Amino acid sequence: MDRLASMETFIRVVETGSFSGAARQLRVGQPAVSKTVAQLENYLGVKLLTRSTRGFTPTEAGLGYFERAKRAIEEADKAELAARGAGSGLKGRCAFARP
Repeated sequence: MDRLASMETFIRVVETGSFSGAARQLRVGQPAVSKTVAQLENYLGVKLLTRSTRGFTPTEAGLGYFERAKRAIEEADKAELAARGAGSGLKGRCAFARP
């Protein structure tokens, strides 16, 4: 299980309010989103969502996980940008002429 991808999937589910909405944003099938969230819950050993025929509501643990996971994903995105930016500076030799 890719933990960052699972976090991202869970975040999308909560933000969109639906598994199918998250699936559209992630460009995967709804069953894949549902399976990913179930695997994440199994991995963590806690229910993140209370499901019903009308949808779902995040549990207390789910709300806490959502906030922390969102910050973690944002930090991972910043780290990637910083790493990419560090490699795009000027390169080469510099020569100065003396007057």
